[in-house]
Amino acid sequence: MAVLNAFSASAFFYVAVAFFVSLTAKIVYRLKFHPLASFPGPKLAAITNLYGAFFDLRSSDLPYLKTLPGPIIRAWPNQLHVHDMDAYNQIFKTGTKFSKERSFYTSYVPLNDSLFQILETKNAMARRSLFSSYFSRESVRRAEPLIQTHTSKFFGVLQAAASNDEGQIVNLSKGFQCLTSDVIMDFTFNKPLGALDAPDFNFRMIRALSEAAVYAQWAAYFPGTFEKLLQIIDKLPLWFVEKYIEPLAVTKWCVRVARERILELKARPTTSLDDLPTMFDTALNPDATKGQVIPTVDELSGDTLLLMIAGTDTTSHTLTLATYNVLKDANIRKKLQAELREAMPRKDMVLTGAELEKLPYLRGVIKESLRISSGAPGRLPRVVPSAAAVFCGQRIAPGTIVSSCAHIYHHDPNVFSDPETFRPERWLLCDKDLIELEKNMVPFSRGSRSCPGLNLAYTELYLTLGHLFRRFEMTVHGTSDADMDWTDYTIARTLGDLKVKVREAED
Repeated sequence: MAVLNAFSASAFFYVAVAFFVSLTAKIVYRLKFHPLASFPGPKLAAITNLYGAFFDLRSSDLPYLKTLPGPIIRAWPNQLHVHDMDAYNQIFKTGTKFSKERSFYTSYVPLNDSLFQILETKNAMARRSLFSSYFSRESVRRAEPLIQTHTSKFFGVLQAAASNDEGQIVNLSKGFQCLTSDVIMDFTFNKPLGALDAPDFNFRMIRALSEAAVYAQWAAYFPGTFEKLLQIIDKLPLWFVEKYIEPLAVTKWCVRVARERILELKARPTTSLDDLPTMFDTALNPDATKGQVIPTVDELSGDTLLLMIAGTDTTSHTLTLATYNVLKDANIRKKLQAELREAMPRKDMVLTGAELEKLPYLRGVIKESLRISSGAPGRLPRVVPSAAAVFCGQRIAPGTIVSSCAHIYHHDPNVFSDPETFRPERWLLCDKDLIELEKNMVPFSRGSRSCPGLNLAYTELYLTLGHLFRRFEMTVHGTSDADMDWTDYTIARTLGDLKVKVREAED
């Protein structure tokens, strides 16, 4: 027994020594001999991914990147963060050779087979071309009556609250989420989720997906663990899953709903000329002359869930921050309301998106809201192609992962003076002065992989905010600046909800 114990102790010693030597060698290599060793950045970030993970998993949008020297920072062992607009335009230009980085994008298991997870730009464009015409400016304009159906329903809920003598409190954060989810699903499927029908905007799917978003960054760092977890959930009793793991359970339910809706479209007769075709009708009838092919049910199901999440969260987040910042500053609110009263002498008037876009102060409010909300605010990692790249005069080796954060561009004090202040007036400058601001605005990314739904998002913002501030007077109730601070779960979410008391505006 003594011999066995001695052998075990000796084996443990040699294993420990081997581990220590291996770890030391890896640290020395990454600090001294790695292709990125010459780039500035925290030494700990160069040694281990855990440094960046610490900030990601705390959802603080890597604030340390703002304080480090130079436009190119080594923020992970094999990843550079780049803050240079010329470099950004090179990475995200139309037809870019910079592909998506595999581990980051494929880690979101519920979005398996979706457009989000296609790494190569050429392959992504083939799929995206099935949907692009549906999201064109002209198509969105034709769909405005559909959007206005849902905004009217949303305003009806506010109208009922305004008529309550007890001063009913409305949760606008949830209300905006219900509105945008019904719009995106009706726009793509001609079949809304019915979220606006939920009492007090308390729609189960919206609530659960908000909670599930917290796990997104963890899934990016530990994809295998989360995939196994979802497999385990499939084997657990339904009552147990719904009671104790609701966010993940509802995520699985959303995947199932997406799949069922695709199968429903495939099974139904060809759309008649009297019907408004859905986006997926178009995808199920591809144009062979453009090299398009019919996506699989799994691919279309993934795209459905992608649109459901992206079309709900980014726009509702922007609406929330826009409303809060306007209400918080009496001067901004008065200027906006004065412009809207002039454009709509009667509070029940309805203007089109094109008419509202002509109102300069409203346009400034929306631009400033997009700047501070940032859409997808954090890093979007891309891989340097085989031809290498040159950023800021420095050669970047092929295979290097590079990323940029929209939030950091939008808060660059060299471009946006006093960037932490909500100031719509900055967008009322002459055209020459606006060029630099617009050049650094990337709320929907840019180029081949930019958000396809930007026209729909802009239309929702104009129709909702323009009529909301004309029809209603609102006061913030029980909501602080701390509640409106947001965290980056790949998409941004506020720490709390925007709650207001509502009353009707005067004509």
